[in-house]
Amino acid sequence: MKKYKRTHPYSILIRLRISAVLLLLPILQQILYQPQNTLEIISSLGYNAFYALAVILYAIYSYQSYSYKIVDGGISIRDGLIFQKHFTIPYNKILTVTFSNELIPSALFGATKVSFDTPGGLGSKYDVTAYFSKKRTQQILDKIRAETPEQECIRADFVNTILMCAFWSNPASGFLIIAPLISSSGNVLGKELTEVIIGQTMDFRIEILARWLSPVAGAVASLLLLGWGISMLAVFLRYARFRVFTQGDYIGIARGLVNKHVMYTQRCGLTAVSIDQSLLMKILGLYTASIFTIGSGKLKGDKSLIVAPSKKKKLYQALFLIADISYRETRSVYANPRSIMSYLYLPLTVSAIIITVIATADYFIFINNVFKTLLVFSLFLLLWWILFRIWSHRKSHIGFNDRFFVVSGFSKLTQKKYYIPFRKIQRITLTQSIPQRIAGNCTVKVYLYFEKRACHTVRHLPKKEAEQLLRAMKQYR
Repeated sequence: MKKYKRTHPYSILIRLRISAVLLLLPILQQILYQPQNTLEIISSLGYNAFYALAVILYAIYSYQSYSYKIVDGGISIRDGLIFQKHFTIPYNKILTVTFSNELIPSALFGATKVSFDTPGGLGSKYDVTAYFSKKRTQQILDKIRAETPEQECIRADFVNTILMCAFWSNPASGFLIIAPLISSSGNVLGKELTEVIIGQTMDFRIEILARWLSPVAGAVASLLLLGWGISMLAVFLRYARFRVFTQGDYIGIARGLVNKHVMYTQRCGLTAVSIDQSLLMKILGLYTASIFTIGSGKLKGDKSLIVAPSKKKKLYQALFLIADISYRETRSVYANPRSIMSYLYLPLTVSAIIITVIATADYFIFINNVFKTLLVFSLFLLLWWILFRIWSHRKSHIGFNDRFFVVSGFSKLTQKKYYIPFRKIQRITLTQSIPQRIAGNCTVKVYLYFEKRACHTVRHLPKKEAEQLLRAMKQYR
């Protein structure tokens, strides 16, 4: 009978890292307490040394309490220092395995972080995460690969990777929109205050504000630019060398320039594939694709990416190799052409309010030139929003082919098209508001479950046509 084995000793350092705050307490106590004589110094040092030793021993014994054993058909785990638990994960229930070769543990200690996930686990973290030696990691890899050849589906080139970093960097909007806005507003306000000083008053506080406001606004804009650059670099390091391949029953996703990650997920666990496109990506003719599956996107800052920004033809070629997804749809129902105002109601209302405020600004003392400048800049953003909603109205639809149900709708400022295997659909509902009843339209919601409940929505479809499509789809399910 095989004995339980411990994971890589690097796990001790991880447990100590988690307890770093506890280890800082003795140092803070020593600084703040300030013992006055030799006896107090010895007593304080002894107490703090005992406390630090207790934290370190707890990390060591916690590591020793965690062990695993390979059994027939699965992996048995034993964990717990005070309250012990034993559980076994069958191999056929492990849908996702992630290998993370991080720089310090891999290069200095020869340890690889391996994470397992099953449908019965939590949505926020993996079922099992442990550090293994390179030898043990290779054994796990060999079991997944099962001597089957690897077939590469797509590899992101350098240009597309840079574009992806620009799209995904959170401060990008600040760099493109907010930074120029702040800088321009600072210059306008600085000039206005200067005129006040020359024409009305010599208050030194206003003079200081006028002198420093423009440089401060420029500094804020520069900080936004710096933040965008740092965010872009972080995304690039995470997704450089991005490629997707298939190997037997698994889909493999490899990425990372410094910290290298490889995720293997079973094809049968694929719940949906989402093809995403923003209006800017539409102008550039690019698409990205993500997956809904057990264990995807659980790493901090990670996205469930499966295809980096690519042209339409290359994207669908990759999706056909990955999940047998075809662009063609057997039947489709698009949003009612007469319902376009339902898509534009919100942005047009906001635009009307802002235009009214700008037109009547001269009648209100509290609305100055700076505020009017901000409102004028916001109109460009609203125009972008309106153009997106017009485009989204043309693209929103439901459909199906011989294997997938297709749902195309928008979320925030991204148009999303979902390919959902028939067997993964939990429920489809048609709802109608009072205006939709009058117009003969409906909203279709498709529910599925992968780690948490997900709902994909398409609004303002012709009700009769949608019902006919859903009835025709039953023969394929």
